[in-house]
Amino acid sequence: MQASEASAGSDRSRLARLMVSGAALQGVTLGDLDVSKLHRYTQLLEQWGRTMNLTAVHGREQVVRRHFLDSLALVGKLPPVAELPSPTLLDVGSGAGFPGVLCALCRPDLRVTLSERIGKKAAFLLTLRRELGLQFEVIADDAARLQPGFGIVVSRAALPLPKWLPFAAALTAPSGLVFAMTSPSEPIPPLPPELSP
Repeated sequence: MQASEASAGSDRSRLARLMVSGAALQGVTLGDLDVSKLHRYTQLLEQWGRTMNLTAVHGREQVVRRHFLDSLALVGKLPPVAELPSPTLLDVGSGAGFPGVLCALCRPDLRVTLSERIGKKAAFLLTLRRELGLQFEVIADDAARLQPGFGIVVSRAALPLPKWLPFAAALTAPSGLVFAMTSPSEPIPPLPPELSP
């Protein structure tokens, strides 16, 4: 084995350990097949990223730390299907698939829909679905045109919170859940009346 092949194998093994241990901290278990699919995901991000802007984060370790583990933090907070009004999850403005693809990977009991209005990014999501062998729907349109009724609606900073909360509430089934993945520095606005308990 040449030095570069040994180094690539060592790097893959290190990233696999990072993924498994980081997921475990979020209460999520990743098996060997899951890790292999996530490794393929990083390859596709690099490949497609050469011709289009999918993410500002580059390098496999940074993708794992800033995208995969961040998305798995949400996965660890998702309730069981029995607690949802509908076993469905909508990821609005999915972009490169965060967090929706990881939700589909780790929660196959949910029917996941990724909404991405930019056609090239939607094409990337379809490629991910095929290459990773996952089950999720890709809607290449504005989420505002979707029918309401999702058990969970999530976004990773697609809109500022004051706009996101009422937008997501309009897509959520009664008693459904809205998740907003934002930066810690973004202030939390008051809940709109339609989301108040």
